Amino acid sequence: MTKKWLQRSTVLFIAFLLSFTMNASSMNVSAAEDFTQGVDVSGNNVTLWFKSKVDTTWVDVHYTVNSGVQQNLRMTYNAGAGRYEQFIDSAAGAVIEYFFTYNNGTPAYDTTTFTYRGTGQTDPTDPTEPTKPTEPTGGSIYSIPASSIPNPTGGGVSLKVMNGTGGAYADNQIYWGVIGKNPANGQWSYLNLSGQLVPISTALNDAPGHLTKNGANYANIYHKVSDTSWVNLPKITSGRLFLSVGSPLYIKTFDDGFAGPDLNNPTDPNLDVYFDFAEFTVDDAGYHGNTTRVDQFGFPIQHRLVNKAGNYDRTVGEFESETRSGLFAKYQKEVPTEFKSLGTLQAPYRIVSPMIGPFKSGGAYENYFAGYSSISTRDILLGIGGASDPQVCAALNRHVFTSSNWNDVSQYYKAAPANYYAKFWHDHSIDGLAYGFAYDDVNGQAAYLEVGDPKGVIVRVGW
Repeated sequence: MTKKWLQRSTVLFIAFLLSFTMNASSMNVSAAEDFTQGVDVSGNNVTLWFKSKVDTTWVDVHYTVNSGVQQNLRMTYNAGAGRYEQFIDSAAGAVIEYFFTYNNGTPAYDTTTFTYRGTGQTDPTDPTEPTKPTEPTGGSIYSIPASSIPNPTGGGVSLKVMNGTGGAYADNQIYWGVIGKNPANGQWSYLNLSGQLVPISTALNDAPGHLTKNGANYANIYHKVSDTSWVNLPKITSGRLFLSVGSPLYIKTFDDGFAGPDLNNPTDPNLDVYFDFAEFTVDDAGYHGNTTRVDQFGFPIQHRLVNKAGNYDRTVGEFESETRSGLFAKYQKEVPTEFKSLGTLQAPYRIVSPMIGPFKSGGAYENYFAGYSSISTRDILLGIGGASDPQVCAALNRHVFTSSNWNDVSQYYKAAPANYYAKFWHDHSIDGLAYGFAYDDVNGQAAYLEVGDPKGVIVRVGW
């Protein structure tokens, strides 16, 4: 979620407006009259720390890993060490640029920017140092041997959520939660770490450990990647795996369902949360699931399914080589003018789908498909009304409606009007498969996985 920045004044100590550089081999500590700070390395992980000499009750750290998206986090106070700390997973070999915001009584101050360079990292401004490639710090979804996946129980599937953010977020900063219907009793439920489906309710919003935002309480049905390696996912209908980084999602639960994020609602508590989700059902016929871009793109996701027999091992989602910042930049370069604002309307949190942008009723492009079809743009993009037939909806979005062959993938999105938002996700996804609109599964184009004897599902959160 967005960290609410306090209004800050300039740092009082001008003498320390120069950046400090520390190498992994010599953890130098910069000193100012107000504080000391530094970086501790343990294995492949680092801890940024700040030790105040003044009247400080809170410290925020702002950092980037390998020039990625800046993180703005409230640091944790370590009473034993008498300092504020921020753990960063798998970043010992990275380049981290960071600065602090801290209070001295009532006023708040920014420090200068500091740079940590891991072993083997060079200073690009120093012409005497050779340029070396930066190695990725996040684990690959393909690195997990199928043989290491625990055997599921009760007709379910073993589930793992893994950290692929390359050090941008630690395992304890990546949240996940499953909500779906329990087929045994028809009740909407959430998944606990014991692999049980626990009924949700209105009362759950105020239960011990609940979440609170803007004065409202929300059910805490979330776990962190650091909580467990695997959990048994039992049979479940209409399941959603909610994923978020930096903050859990804020979802109201009820006795008969839940209220998920609403990106059209300007007061939705999740507008300033980086989140995404996958969908699935586990039943007697096996596992059936997909990633989706129908509503938005929050961050790259890979979704891998392995079966017990050992003859099915597939992955869908964005390429692991794609970064979040890279996709935002490529989106602006690759889509036509009509679609560009979808990448800025709710930035930096997400790229939204057309009907959350100017293609909705009253928007600048509400008649985008006019002239190509008598069916309204709204119906085409939502797959309703005149475009409620899946084949018709898909042909219109892909601009093959007037073609004699609606199943020739090579002819999709060749001319306007077309759903270039959906096209973008196909262009940047494994095997060209993506769920870019409601009926993108027509002709097998969706990022969909299905097998009758599932063993394991792995979902990787990228950044």
